[in-house]
Amino acid sequence: MSLEKCDLAIVGSGLTGMSAALAAYGRNPDQIIKIFGIPFDSNTAKKGEIENIPGVKKVVGVDYIQQIITQIENLNAEFAKEDEPNKIEFINEDVTSIAKNVTHFQLITDSRNIEAKAVIISSGLPELKHTIRGEDKFVHKGVSHCAVCDGALFRGRKVAIIGEGNFVARGALFLRKYCRNVTVICPNPTLDADNRFLKKLSKSQNVSFKYSIDLETVEIFGSQIVEGLRFQKDGENRELTINAVFVELKDKPDLTFLKDISLDITENGYIIKNAKNATNVEGIFTAGSISGEMEYIPILMGDGYKAGISVTDYLKK
Repeated sequence: MSLEKCDLAIVGSGLTGMSAALAAYGRNPDQIIKIFGIPFDSNTAKKGEIENIPGVKKVVGVDYIQQIITQIENLNAEFAKEDEPNKIEFINEDVTSIAKNVTHFQLITDSRNIEAKAVIISSGLPELKHTIRGEDKFVHKGVSHCAVCDGALFRGRKVAIIGEGNFVARGALFLRKYCRNVTVICPNPTLDADNRFLKKLSKSQNVSFKYSIDLETVEIFGSQIVEGLRFQKDGENRELTINAVFVELKDKPDLTFLKDISLDITENGYIIKNAKNATNVEGIFTAGSISGEMEYIPILMGDGYKAGISVTDYLKK
């Protein structure tokens, strides 16, 4: 495993991380930037139709991510020189560990060893899997963790989606176009989504809601494929006949790759940052939902830009 060097390493290749890369490049197009992760696995890529980007009427999440990737590729070509690497490189692997030496940071993936002068952590919130009984048994047999990715496969079928917030609201709005019936299983008394989504869902005759469902009582069942869902509501056992379940739950930040770095975090596990997105460890910055920002596209994008500018100013010193 040979040693590679860069000026800036960005952990997280979603909207926030790529926004940080664009800002850092604009601030200093001579620096070498490496972005870790698979962009199409990001939360933004798995959203349905996005309508809250100023100046953009409507765009599907995966298409929007592709547009940003293309933009970065075009920037690489702008100042391309023979025998020189791209200024911004995507490394489609997750970082497994980060260590700090006197003058740099060392980032390890399954096949890469990277030395960076500064780091931005923008890896977002991971999916919460393996929490519903029967979930693991029926993965790829009716259980999915991405409504936008797999919803069209169940055209004309009955499905359920488990979770809360705007992410699940968008998923349900996407599923209603293809599926005969969509049941939203929410662990809280409300979906806690924007009213514009709730109004659309309330007008959807094929979407229904089950609120305040204890997820520990939920069980996915079937013989070879998903056939139904069991749960308790108001102390009574309930059962739905369905063909697919979309588990769209979000977990707390996964900071296991930072076990060798003493970052300050909140009680809920989010990385603490200052007004310039700097952490308590010099040279490490953070942005996006992993630092507690709300998962709204303009907010995540702006936070990424701010981190990219701040870290470039830091590197100039």
